[in-house]
Amino acid sequence: MKRRQLITAAALSAAAFTATSTWAQSGPYPNRPIKMIVPYAAGVSPDIVARLIGEKLGQALGQPIIIDNRPGAGGMIGAEVAATMPGDGYNLFFTVKGPMAIAPHIYPNAKYNPLKDFKAISQVLIVPHILTATPSAPYNTMKEMVEYAKRNPGKIDYASAGVGSQPHIALEAWATRLGISFNHIPYKTVPGPDVMSGVVSMYLEASTTAIPSIKAGKIKALGISGAERIASLPDVPTMTDFSPTLDVNGVIGNSWHGVFTPSSTPDDIVNRLNTEIIKVVKMPDIQERLRGLGLTPTGTSANVLSTGMASDYQYWGQLIRDLKIKVD
Repeated sequence: MKRRQLITAAALSAAAFTATSTWAQSGPYPNRPIKMIVPYAAGVSPDIVARLIGEKLGQALGQPIIIDNRPGAGGMIGAEVAATMPGDGYNLFFTVKGPMAIAPHIYPNAKYNPLKDFKAISQVLIVPHILTATPSAPYNTMKEMVEYAKRNPGKIDYASAGVGSQPHIALEAWATRLGISFNHIPYKTVPGPDVMSGVVSMYLEASTTAIPSIKAGKIKALGISGAERIASLPDVPTMTDFSPTLDVNGVIGNSWHGVFTPSSTPDDIVNRLNTEIIKVVKMPDIQERLRGLGLTPTGTSANVLSTGMASDYQYWGQLIRDLKIKVD
């Protein structure tokens, strides 16, 4: 009996020591660098914003945010990696609408479920897209482009990041509503240079990367998604200016950037991250930089991002079925 008591006492003592040691090693959150997966290549819109927000967030938390680019398959590769990460607060996922609300409907065998595998932290901003055209295109406005398309069915080609990407679906949806047709050319690389050189006629591009090229005269802008003009491009009309029902509230053409974490992450860590991200987005220098890129800073609650993503998921699923878009 005494021997059993001694063994039990020793076990309890060891457990207490281990727990104390673990707590001492972990300490207050965070006490080591935090990884932020971005499912796109360096230099594109989500990466640019992730680095901007990540730097400030790291300063606020007292630990660096390490950007980990995992591009491929329209953001799905990064999403699959992020979905399997430990939910310990040291693994974040900075993503956009595509992998969370669109891609799973195109690729039903995706190895992640955006509604179950992730916990929302905060929407950072809204991203308008700009329908751009090569400088030599025989049209300069949406009206001229639509008239040309009606006279020349299927002769306007456009580039996208691939079948099932948001720009692909958006342009097919707009073409259907306008009664015209385009020739889709999916790219595995960034198609911007080919639009500039005239290899392809049009490209629906995020404002972040489109604005510098537009101002430099390398491409021309036909229209901006949604209903709000961009301050740095005051003369470029919106899709709503052209047709009030073409892109109501930017539901088709606009995207968003948001921060997620694996679903097993404790709520207290999510709340801490949400608080700090909102503070970062509200910083005057961040606001100025984001708006200069044509973006609309938001910095929302976790619930706003979560419910918005769920709504987008349902909307895009139906839109994809209506357009009968599939991967061959």
